[in-house]
Amino acid sequence: MFLFRRRPAHLAEPVAAYLDAPRPDPALPWRAVPYTVIDVETTGLNPRRDALLAIGLVDIDEGRVRLDRCWQTLVRPPEDAPVNPESIRVHGLLPQDVADAPPTEQVLPMLLERLRGRVLVVHVAAVDIGFLRAALRRLYGVDPRGPAIDTARLALHLHHDQRVLSGFDQEPALQLRALAERAGLPVYAEHNALNDALTTAQLFLAQASEYESHGATRLRDLLRAGGCLR
Repeated sequence: MFLFRRRPAHLAEPVAAYLDAPRPDPALPWRAVPYTVIDVETTGLNPRRDALLAIGLVDIDEGRVRLDRCWQTLVRPPEDAPVNPESIRVHGLLPQDVADAPPTEQVLPMLLERLRGRVLVVHVAAVDIGFLRAALRRLYGVDPRGPAIDTARLALHLHHDQRVLSGFDQEPALQLRALAERAGLPVYAEHNALNDALTTAQLFLAQASEYESHGATRLRDLLRAGGCLR
């Protein structure tokens, strides 16, 4: 769980609105809750010294992916966080690709507006939420707010339940592609923020539907199994 810092006295309006938005009621059926799936590409893997390069968002409303509400943007990194050659081999984004992109301080208000009042869904919280937290702390001195669900954690929880029932003891592969393929889902070109957000959204719906088939029908059930942010 990520803990909140004390809130600064004065915040920009988009940040304050994001922090003050009502949280979805955990007692609601999970399909009645709005979700936003986020995926990011970065200059490296360490949120303390690396920076955002791309963000992709996919909304889920009433248990359905909203392709008409997808959103993506490139992000120009600060000069002290150049694109790592190792990361280029992963996502293919070159320095010239992001040279004219908006900087983080222009992107974050737009991002927070889209996240306001929704449950955040990520795959491996240490990356996506870690970089979001680093950016929010650097610019505004605040932390991201929950609730949020990690599909990797949901996968581990589901695996534990199945292992108890079947005696199958092998640990699951938690890579996004591996989990999606195991669930019989399409996998889009990897290491593109919007594509990976879409794959994560479909994986989340498959996982939530599996929980629902076993009687776990509320948002709080998913938060107990895969919650990663207060």
